[in-house]
Amino acid sequence: MTYLTDTHILIWALNDPARISATIRQCLADDEQRCLYSPVSLWEISIKYALGKLDLRGHTPEEFLDALQSSFFEPLPLDDRTITSSYQLRRRHGDPFDRLLIWQAIVNECTLLSADQATDQYAEDGLVVIH
Repeated sequence: MTYLTDTHILIWALNDPARISATIRQCLADDEQRCLYSPVSLWEISIKYALGKLDLRGHTPEEFLDALQSSFFEPLPLDDRTITSSYQLRRRHGDPFDRLLIWQAIVNECTLLSADQATDQYAEDGLVVIH
């Protein structure tokens, strides 16, 4: 199975693993599975950091990226087709970062790892999510 991590799971995995559910921690610990992150998450981290809405525990987004690249997480490229086709996702969630992550998970047939229960509304659209 291939997992795509939601932004908050990615941050918690590197900065505060105790906040992650036991179920998601099991997924992340499974060496047989691929754990991916999206450039969408890096963009969200950068914007929220600049706005003062995100504490990276004294680290900058660049330092976070360095730690991420040294971890077991792999990047999932965001291609033009995924971006331009994202309008097809029904509007059930207003957050553009979450919407693009959800669409990227659907298009790439990844299971989304997220603590956000609002993602459940996208099951009809093909999203598989683990909380």
